Amino acid sequence: MLLLGKGLRILENTLLLLFFLVMVVLAVGQIVLRLGHWGGLYWADDFLRVEVLWLAMLGAVVAARDRHHLGLDLVRRFVPVRQAYWIERGTSLLTAVVAGAVAFYCLQFVQEERGAGSFAFANVPGWWAESILPAGFSMIALHYLRHALLYTPRNEPL
Repeated sequence: MLLLGKGLRILENTLLLLFFLVMVVLAVGQIVLRLGHWGGLYWADDFLRVEVLWLAMLGAVVAARDRHHLGLDLVRRFVPVRQAYWIERGTSLLTAVVAGAVAFYCLQFVQEERGAGSFAFANVPGWWAESILPAGFSMIALHYLRHALLYTPRNEPL
């Protein structure tokens, strides 16, 4: 289990870094090509829009994994430790359920887009670009489920 968690952590971090690097290189490349009057790559702007979506979802997955998401500290500041423990576990479980439901509906959306036959950029089907949505929300749901079941205080590594 620990090996799987460590491997998943490495995969998520690697994908996040890879997508960020590709985005920066392509965006700078587009600028250089346009300044040099070469016009740039016709598909790059649409690709960068899709990549921002992927980067945002991967960032949200990593934030959920490391519990660096937005939240209110009211529970930890004003509620006794014992109650805060159960409140944090409960909110993690609720978040896992909501993220799982969003993943389910995102999957339905992607399936409908697959049937529509639209394209995101160049000859890449739109559903390929949108497939990060159900995958990302599923990973977020799994991370929050893990937080609910294997709770540790936020300042301790998982």
